[in-house]
Amino acid sequence: METRTQKLTGQIDLLLSKFPPVKQSWYSSSMGGHFKDTIGYETLITECYQLLAHIHSGGHPSIQRTIYAINNASLHSLEQIEGILQGTKANLEAGFLDDLTSKILLDLKGDFLSSAQQLVDEGQKDPAAVLASVVLEDSLKRLAQKHGFEGLENKEMSVVAGSLLAKGVIEKTTNQSIQSFKAVRNAALHAQWSEVSVEAVKLLLVFLPAFMEKHGL
Repeated sequence: METRTQKLTGQIDLLLSKFPPVKQSWYSSSMGGHFKDTIGYETLITECYQLLAHIHSGGHPSIQRTIYAINNASLHSLEQIEGILQGTKANLEAGFLDDLTSKILLDLKGDFLSSAQQLVDEGQKDPAAVLASVVLEDSLKRLAQKHGFEGLENKEMSVVAGSLLAKGVIEKTTNQSIQSFKAVRNAALHAQWSEVSVEAVKLLLVFLPAFMEKHGL
């Protein structure tokens, strides 16, 4: 299965292959310049923007530079977009973008788990269960995405875990632990507080940090 990085770099390669004919259609005169292949140009810049927006957040410098280049609508600007794509591909292949995304997610999840632990210590098991369950489900689905699984985004947690087990991504004992947390996850996310035990929440909070660290989540 293709990983997310492989899919994105493949899409970038496809876009890069479309630049030469569009660039060759550039016509310059004393009155200015334009791309004769208007459809090809508009299609290309639209696809480039959408792909870069998918990879980066809206405020990322690469997005802002792409918007600026699109607004200028010149051969030089198109070459700038081509360079941004090439740089993005290089960063993806080097793992820089994945590393940054992983760091942000780890920091955010760490905050969730710290808050959940504090809530448990204060005797508030219910909100702690919600936070821990969100981290568990998100981690499982990101692990599946990391290993190229498709169609699991909207699947139930136990189904995702079973798929990961079948492909050897997680061990049998890990899957058994995850399946044991299904009850607390379902109860917490459906506000069935009487079915949420403090013991189950504590076990989940012990399990998650080790699971996330092992799989880089």
